[in-house]
Amino acid sequence: MRPFRPKPNAGAPPFLVAHRGVPSKAPENTLASFLLAFDHPKIDMIELDVHLSKEEEVIVLHDRTLQRTSTGNGAARGYAVEELKRFDAGSWFDVKFSSERIPTLGEVLTRARGVCWVNIELKSHLCYREPKGLLEHRVMESVRSNGMESAVMFSSFDHRLISSLKSLYPQASVGVLYNFYRDFGKLPSELARNANAEIFVCGKNELSNRMLRDAKANGIALYLYTVNSIADARAALELGVDGIISDNADEIIPLIEVQDRVTHR
Repeated sequence: MRPFRPKPNAGAPPFLVAHRGVPSKAPENTLASFLLAFDHPKIDMIELDVHLSKEEEVIVLHDRTLQRTSTGNGAARGYAVEELKRFDAGSWFDVKFSSERIPTLGEVLTRARGVCWVNIELKSHLCYREPKGLLEHRVMESVRSNGMESAVMFSSFDHRLISSLKSLYPQASVGVLYNFYRDFGKLPSELARNANAEIFVCGKNELSNRMLRDAKANGIALYLYTVNSIADARAALELGVDGIISDNADEIIPLIEVQDRVTHR
């Protein structure tokens, strides 16, 4: 598998990123959801969210707490992986997914190796911050032990985490997630520069023409989320973004294929 690079080749379609797998068809951030993405070679990358368990193992989970997407309750940080594995992480979506469990990052990386890239979003919470460097180190340990250093990018709304990870691991590809309330008025080049990032990620309704021009003028890769409709995907293609992040990336594939054919005429 080719090493990850923030931008596609000139003229090529944007990278297609499966947001938490394919959560329109399987419970988010589970192996079932990621396996659906792996079935489609045109999906370049999966996106997932990480926290730490009680024993500081990296787990794949969006929320700080368990109750929205599993039969567990309370903060995931209060449970060991063995305990987390007892919770059903799929029935909330459909009873046929009752065997799904909260995966560790290592379990997902093992399946993704040689198949597609992985966008690891490091989660951070204002009142529940991890000790400085802990989450970054534990995530990189998992990435390295699975031989995925050249196949991942890291992103976060907490730009301090991204800056810290980049300083500890200079070869890492990192991206800043745009927070409208905190970052309003700031350009991609400023936010990326402050965090030593190469990638700027924002919501499809947050991107302004000014931000778009700035990202392109400064060579910063631009990824948009959550691009779920065909109309939004067409608009993203017309803008010339570098990455499309979608809850139903499998349904966006035909547009990407058309763009790919145009490129190779």
